Amino acid sequence: MVELKKQDIKTLIALVSGEIDRIGEARKKHGFCDSGYFYHLIDIRNKLMATPLDKEPPSSIGDEEGREVLRARG
Repeated sequence: MVELKKQDIKTLIALVSGEIDRIGEARKKHGFCDSGYFYHLIDIRNKLMATPLDKEPPSSIGDEEGREVLRARG
């Protein structure tokens, strides 16, 4: 599991927003774009923006604890 810090999330938001802007400019220039890719980027940016930055990330379960949970479920 990778832990993202506040600045990491802000950087990712900026990169995704830049790509969204680039696609918008290409659409204006060429008259079309891959709308699936465009809306996927919008969804990613919205999820990143909804990430709580002031709270601690949720604790993760260790590998052994995860195996035990899976064994208990069958």
